[in-house]
Amino acid sequence: MTLWFDVTDLSLWGGGHLTGIQRTSVNVLSELMAARQDIQLFVYYPSEKVLRKINVSSLPTIIREGVISTRGLDTKTFGDHPHGTAIATSNVFSVARESITIRCRNLRSSLRRQPRKWVGDEMMDATKEFLRSSLNLLRKMRRKLFGESRTAESPTPVRVPPESILFKRGDVCLSLSATWGLPHYGDVITANTSANGAKCINMIYDLIPTLFPQWVLPGHSQMITLWARRQIENADVVLTISKFQKEEISRYILADKLPDRTIEVIHLGDNPKLVAATAADASLPLPRYVPKRKFVICVSTLDVRKNHRLLYNVWCRLADELGPDCPQLLLIGAPHLHVSDLLYQIHNDRLVNRLIIHLHDATDEELAWYYRHCQFTVYPSMYEGWGLPISESLSLGKYCIAGNKTSLPEAGGDLVDYFDPLDFVGCYKLVYKAVTDPDYVEQYERRIRASYVPHTWTMAAAHISEIVDRIADSGQREAV
Repeated sequence: MTLWFDVTDLSLWGGGHLTGIQRTSVNVLSELMAARQDIQLFVYYPSEKVLRKINVSSLPTIIREGVISTRGLDTKTFGDHPHGTAIATSNVFSVARESITIRCRNLRSSLRRQPRKWVGDEMMDATKEFLRSSLNLLRKMRRKLFGESRTAESPTPVRVPPESILFKRGDVCLSLSATWGLPHYGDVITANTSANGAKCINMIYDLIPTLFPQWVLPGHSQMITLWARRQIENADVVLTISKFQKEEISRYILADKLPDRTIEVIHLGDNPKLVAATAADASLPLPRYVPKRKFVICVSTLDVRKNHRLLYNVWCRLADELGPDCPQLLLIGAPHLHVSDLLYQIHNDRLVNRLIIHLHDATDEELAWYYRHCQFTVYPSMYEGWGLPISESLSLGKYCIAGNKTSLPEAGGDLVDYFDPLDFVGCYKLVYKAVTDPDYVEQYERRIRASYVPHTWTMAAAHISEIVDRIADSGQREAV
């Protein structure tokens, strides 16, 4: 049996640090490779509609180092690990260019609507010319992806030559990846699993784009919904990251009459680098930005559903009430969707523009410093698949104030103070109490340090590995 691990999105990664899905994939892959000898990696090539084996050494540096350093493996001898022969690095770059081009095209409608917000005035002429010359091609691509009427039907299956089939009988395909927007990805996975009776395990982190199209870019809800439906159809087992999301996916499967699937909840691991860095005896250099007074942190991508506007309103009231005793608020995370107006308001609001500070590219070492020295953390999100900022805060012994909806109470249990994310007064009262009553915060943190049980990536990967073996055994029994 071979466990095939999908690294398609990891092969495309160009960010300065890992976030969300990519961080999960890297940590799980690293732990699985340390524990198993039957892993191979593969990448999907959209132009050829094939899957190809790839070696870790051909992945981007940040991914490769993440996989290796997590387990302390020797980078010089890592190529000897039995995970397959490397394909040419130039081929990795080829699929990266191709897939990035496809994903950029999916942004077309947003660029046409608000180009200045995306590229700035100085690039307007060039952007308009690009959009004008590309419009026909983009329309063709849209029809190819979604069909002429843009309904929610799956694309017409493609023919995959038998000689290009990668999976063998008894093999298991594991996808934790963000592979939406890649034409015929689901068709090619289907061809590879069905040809020889291989099994498939797919992760669905959440159904946010499907259930809340107002929170994503135009066209992305339909694109990601098509992907999620096909991932469910292809899977022998669906993985997700909370009991709440298991219920959401189950309801969606039933409502849309999709095939019934076993759904397993995988508890994500805490951030081991931050835990180590914030240890009492760890030496941390000063960050590039050192707060000028006591401060609170909110660690999260800036996204409309993350509800940062509520914190802006709360800090306006705090500044008015507390004056010079009002702490700073550090918003630590890259800006994402529909937050440019909010950032503009914060930047130009003289009441709080020196109190609310946005840090979009903090390093792991800087983040560890902020966690160690902050008064507490706050996370007002309206909807989550899990709630990593909460479990991260608890794993570091920090008091957290968070929204009480969706999966967030699962992440925080009884060690967090909660409020309704639509309730300004409820949030303000908790923040005000934490700011003005440090003894209350310290009492809470003593309970956190005594009660919180960290969940490691080793534990998360072990659970996935058990599911893999169970599915592989069932496939072998079917073959007899």
